Amino acid sequence: MPRYDVFLSHASADKPAVEHLAHKLREAELEPFLDKWHLVPGQPWQEALEEALDQSRTCAVFLGKALGPWQNEEMRSAIDTRVREGAFRVIPVLLPGGKEPGKEELPRFLRRLTWVDFRAGLDEADAFHRLLAGIRGTPPGPGGGVEKPSLP
Repeated sequence: MPRYDVFLSHASADKPAVEHLAHKLREAELEPFLDKWHLVPGQPWQEALEEALDQSRTCAVFLGKALGPWQNEEMRSAIDTRVREGAFRVIPVLLPGGKEPGKEELPRFLRRLTWVDFRAGLDEADAFHRLLAGIRGTPPGPGGGVEKPSLP
């Protein structure tokens, strides 16, 4: 059984934004793998990242201004797992200030996957609802995380 609900793949420059979302995921009772939280100082980190990805049910690839070199390796490994294990999901997550689909190219193997868009802000309720749905493997449904108006 996987130890983590989601592996958070990100560039170093995006760590503050990703850590903010990791706290929110924990509040939603999901267990994210975040390198800053889980890598043990003094231990080889490459092997630890490989193990964590193997122990995760999904991988969220956070896309800010640039894809980091190790993030690129994580993304490729996650996509390889997705091809071999159909139930494993790779979720592209667009961060504020990041690439805009259709105007700037997403990495080739992420283009055909449904993304989650936080470009309007990290506290955007609908985007967070969609991220939770992707991690849980369920459709987001109507209304997403947006409050529904009350009826008179």
